[in-house]
Amino acid sequence: MANNLVLGRGKVYFDRFAPGTALITGERYLGSTPAFAVAAETQELDHFSSEEGLQEKDESVTLRADYSASLTIENMSGANAALFFLGTSEIATIGALPAQMDAFTAIQGLFYQLGATPAKPEGVENVSAVTVTGPAGTPVYVSGTDYNADPTEGFIEVIPGGGIVNGVDIEVNYDITAQTQERVISGASNIRGALRFRSRNAVGGQRNFYCPKVTLRPNGEYSLKGDEWQNMALSIEILKAGNLAKVFGTGRGVV
Repeated sequence: MANNLVLGRGKVYFDRFAPGTALITGERYLGSTPAFAVAAETQELDHFSSEEGLQEKDESVTLRADYSASLTIENMSGANAALFFLGTSEIATIGALPAQMDAFTAIQGLFYQLGATPAKPEGVENVSAVTVTGPAGTPVYVSGTDYNADPTEGFIEVIPGGGIVNGVDIEVNYDITAQTQERVISGASNIRGALRFRSRNAVGGQRNFYCPKVTLRPNGEYSLKGDEWQNMALSIEILKAGNLAKVFGTGRGVV
């Protein structure tokens, strides 16, 4: 019998259950996943014979078998980031909003984000017609001398040594440009679904794996800054789904 040596490659797909249900919604390809491994942990009940002076094991029964997996993702999409933060991702549509005003108590050298609201606490981007004044419109401060504005990311900086003195109240007037924006919002609930691995092995036979029910959890760091390609790690608990087996491993069909 020839050795079936395998150099593993493949693609991972996740079918997230609809909220509050075990209903599949469609498989999503997760993108580049440089590492994917399945682990097993068992618990045994051993029996030892006491017929002679030295006890010897004469039976062992497996009481429990738990399967888990680890997955590293390099595709830093919003949908994948939502898995790491146990939340959701969306493409938000923001309509044009003219004549907006935010009020701040200014401190020189600090930065102030525009458009922060309870519904969007991170603020807005892509603003225009930025002006900074005192309360009721006076005095009018000078861009580049008293403050700097970043209209792309939607914030202002109070320039040290400028005319906006520490502790003074200011008003920032601006327009919000119509735009769409990808947004990831963290959550606090389990992320469950079905997981599929389609093998594309460089060497050896092909075998796909399907898990009808898994729970995904973040595992380790999501490095936002560094000298390596960003990645995120997930731990996967493979669960029993009704009367189905936990894992199905299927070789390529022969026609």
